[in-house]
Amino acid sequence: MPRTNGDELMTESTTQLGASERPELAERIDQAVPVVRTFLEAVLGLLGVEVEVDIDVEQDGLHCDLNTSEADEGLLIGRRGVTLDALQYLALRVLQAENLGRMRLTLDVGGYRSRREKSLRELAKTAGERVLDTGRPHHFEPMSAMERRVVHMCVLEIGGLRTESEGEGARRHVVVFPDEGAGEDA
Repeated sequence: MPRTNGDELMTESTTQLGASERPELAERIDQAVPVVRTFLEAVLGLLGVEVEVDIDVEQDGLHCDLNTSEADEGLLIGRRGVTLDALQYLALRVLQAENLGRMRLTLDVGGYRSRREKSLRELAKTAGERVLDTGRPHHFEPMSAMERRVVHMCVLEIGGLRTESEGEGARRHVVVFPDEGAGEDA
């Protein structure tokens, strides 16, 4: 079986991959489904959480919905999604340990990810408007790379602003600045 460096595949979008690389990624994604399902059911079973794992195969990875009781949703999500992020990280590590390479994997519980994205978009819009009004930078709370990306993209849509990520590790956060190159009309 030919070896492909999974890191290279993840630096390009799947639409840019050559035709010979797409089937290999699709094959790895298909092989990942039972691995992820078994891992999640085992770990959550150890926690005493009854869960149904629904896995959707996407072009560049997997999206897993963990369907459980409302009482267990909070346990699986954790404060600001920390538990869900940790579980997602561990599932990715299991895939790498199984030599399935890197791929996108998203875990969700009760629509938390879409609710959080909507909330982040609203926060980013409010912060962006405040920065435009005051001319002072706005520092967001520390957040995951996925959440920082949502904030960066939303603020870019506003215009007249720029963003940077600052800090390291668990303290990494987004800062919104007025874009000094956009003109001084405000």
